[in-house]
Amino acid sequence: MKKNNPSTTTPVTPPRYFFSGWKLVQLGIISCVTAGLLIGCAQIRKVTYPDDFVYLEQKQVTNKMVLMSSYMRRIEEILAEDSTVSSAQQEQIIKILSSIDATVDSLGAGNVRTNHLLIDEHIDEFKTEVSVALRDARSDPPNYYALGRLSGGCVACHKYRE
Repeated sequence: MKKNNPSTTTPVTPPRYFFSGWKLVQLGIISCVTAGLLIGCAQIRKVTYPDDFVYLEQKQVTNKMVLMSSYMRRIEEILAEDSTVSSAQQEQIIKILSSIDATVDSLGAGNVRTNHLLIDEHIDEFKTEVSVALRDARSDPPNYYALGRLSGGCVACHKYRE
């Protein structure tokens, strides 16, 4: 029977790394060049588009559309609560319509061009409908017929996007 001899040591091999020193340098250079190109592409967009062009990220558009949808649902909830709308409810509706108006402006209303052709084509018409709904909601007595047209404008634009 053999006993382990504590005085003898087994040779330890150094750990092997996946990349050698030169490969790490090459990888670092490639990473820096790639990062520089990505940053450069973002800067190129600022130079290649005209000053009046607004570049809208898809996530930004989606978030604003969801926000306007929640505003419209809130207005519908207020109008469904009672057969008559109180002055406090009227103020809530005006505040919500003002928020929708500001959201529409941030999507490029007016003679602003964006990278979303469908938005460019319909945003000014929608802005007009929001303005009419806001004017009618502020009138005495308020008229909420234009709110139905506003909701119909959402449906008309989104009918092919389902």
